[in-house]
Amino acid sequence: MNFKKIFWGVMLVLIGTLFILKNLGVIYFTWHTIWRLWPLILILWGISLIPVKDYLKLIFSVVAIALSVLLVQKYDKTGYYNFGWRDSDRGRNREQFDRDDWNDTSETQELFQPFDSAINRVELKLDAAAGEFRLEETAPADQLLTLFKEGSVGNYSMTSQDEYDVRTIELKIRESNAKIRTKGNRVKLGLNTTPVWDFDMNIGAASIDFDLSNYKVGEIDLDGGASAINLKLGDRSDYTKLDIDAGAASIDIKIPESAGAELKIETALSSKNFPGFKKIEKGLYRTENYESAAKKIEIKIDAAVSSLNINRY
Repeated sequence: MNFKKIFWGVMLVLIGTLFILKNLGVIYFTWHTIWRLWPLILILWGISLIPVKDYLKLIFSVVAIALSVLLVQKYDKTGYYNFGWRDSDRGRNREQFDRDDWNDTSETQELFQPFDSAINRVELKLDAAAGEFRLEETAPADQLLTLFKEGSVGNYSMTSQDEYDVRTIELKIRESNAKIRTKGNRVKLGLNTTPVWDFDMNIGAASIDFDLSNYKVGEIDLDGGASAINLKLGDRSDYTKLDIDAGAASIDIKIPESAGAELKIETALSSKNFPGFKKIEKGLYRTENYESAAKKIEIKIDAAVSSLNINRY
């Protein structure tokens, strides 16, 4: 019996099982929570050095992993100053509040930022560790961004910073405890169509469904784990850059036929489907109108086991 082979086989099975349970909504965790288990590496290393039979090492390892997952708890005491309020608080305009008195068990949460005509570009940083995230509507003319959340995972903080005509908005979940049988998060965003939007998203094991066809999009940097990614891009920007770094992900992208597109991919064991792209060299594909098109989209994807579909509309 080879302890190393059996151990890593069991580890892969456990990790896969965790992701399946997470996607089914049975459990909830984030990579921040997993990172808190780093002392487990020392424990497993110590077990491997104990002079006992391999099957005993395997039993000790499984027990150590199980106990660590059950015992790990994370309570984030860091305070955030938040920008945005429920409808009843909108008269306070652009003041920033310390919202430590938020009730993290609440079922719903609303945040917003008022529109500012001096802002020409917005970078949205989204910590979407888990849950379902949708962009289903444009924000009202007097709003730059709106957020509606329902679920029991935790509330979001929203902070902003301006530099000349560029605003950086950070949306971050305040609570990332592992929870059993949680309803998860369901978040709906609304964005104003006037400024150019950049996105920096850490989506963990979340589901992202963003229809960006009506928006001016500059750059999208998306870092995901076991995630489901659905993006629809438009041609309102002369140049759009999309960079996806994902694990076991399902990736579906829609791009307009009017835009020329370049695709660079590094994937393993993936289902690939991107009609209309011509292979230039290994890992590099382009649409036939890439050189002549006035609008260009550059896509770079680095993914592990995944399903990749890129369609033109």
